Amino acid sequence: MNRRQFIAAPAAAGCAFAPPHLRAQPFARTRWVVRGSEGFDALSFLGPLSGDPFYARYYEQEAAAFAVRMPAAAMSAIRELKARAAAANILVSPFLDLRFSAGPDRSIADLIDSLDHAESVLRPPFQASPYWGEDGEADWRAFMSASPQIRAILASMQEAGFGEFRASLFEPKAAVRFPGLRDRLRDFDVVAEVERFTGRSLDPTVEVVLLEFCKPHGVKVIGQRFLSAIDWNDDVVIRTAGHELLHPPVDLDGPAAQAALAVLRRDPLLARIVAEHDPAFGYTSLRGLFDEDLASAVDQIIADRLGTARDPHARWNDVDDGMHVLSAAFYTLMRRSGHASAGGDLEAWLADAVRRGWLEPAVLHAAAADLLGRPAEALWPLPAAA
Repeated sequence: MNRRQFIAAPAAAGCAFAPPHLRAQPFARTRWVVRGSEGFDALSFLGPLSGDPFYARYYEQEAAAFAVRMPAAAMSAIRELKARAAAANILVSPFLDLRFSAGPDRSIADLIDSLDHAESVLRPPFQASPYWGEDGEADWRAFMSASPQIRAILASMQEAGFGEFRASLFEPKAAVRFPGLRDRLRDFDVVAEVERFTGRSLDPTVEVVLLEFCKPHGVKVIGQRFLSAIDWNDDVVIRTAGHELLHPPVDLDGPAAQAALAVLRRDPLLARIVAEHDPAFGYTSLRGLFDEDLASAVDQIIADRLGTARDPHARWNDVDDGMHVLSAAFYTLMRRSGHASAGGDLEAWLADAVRRGWLEPAVLHAAAADLLGRPAEALWPLPAAA
């Protein structure tokens, strides 16, 4: 398909193509594990305890109830940690979740022990993961420089009875939620779907860590594990699994991704989105936005097939103030080119998209505009509601 034909192809419909539910077969690839984690919940609770209004909408009462148990010095340290992270465009809890996921997370005591032996327990698995990256050494030094403060905060939370506080809220929900979710997940072969649309082979085990305090974040950590809120419904968990298993959707340092990023860096619209969006959402670099939005486009295709999808038009007009214009474009391009039906090697598809000029602003913006229902010249910012 040449460029002219591609631009003229029918626009993606507002509602995604949603074939009948793909019920997992008896020999499905995916093996689901569902569990909780006091350690990850403690890290997640740092956002609400910091007083950040972004989290207050979810946990204002819980944060107020626990804060009175904490020493004033510890609460001050949490706010200071949050401020330091914000200055560096870092989301505290997801940042810590990823690094601590290299070790055990059952309890706060496990986190403290890992931090005490960080160079031998946490660093090697983290350094071997796809998340180390070209800035891994500098990121690690930043983590270690904050480790005495992090350790003191965790110790204060432990002494203040966080374990019992969390259990009083979490365990009654878990007794009901875990059996039902485990039963539902058996019908969904998410691993096979991710393999179908990336062309890579995955481990069959997917670990869902349900938490009391992680909203609004669903967080991918080292391994095929992700963190999700215990009161999010089954379809959200399934969609999150399809999304988080994709990270990173391609080798971000590989030739296809680097070629794509070289084109996207010349796009003034994407530069504005990265610079102007609310940093509380994350994605404060083009590389980070590319990683997220390519994964989101593929997860929408997977959710379409599984029957758990949100309407893509509504999704990308609503989520994160409408900043994921690139997701809408990738999704439309994948549907038009046949990747959304045929599947295959995602890196090969991306390299082909670069060669064919599909990531150039004229094509990319038109593809996003078709799905979002906004003019190509008015994709960002999202128009204010009347």
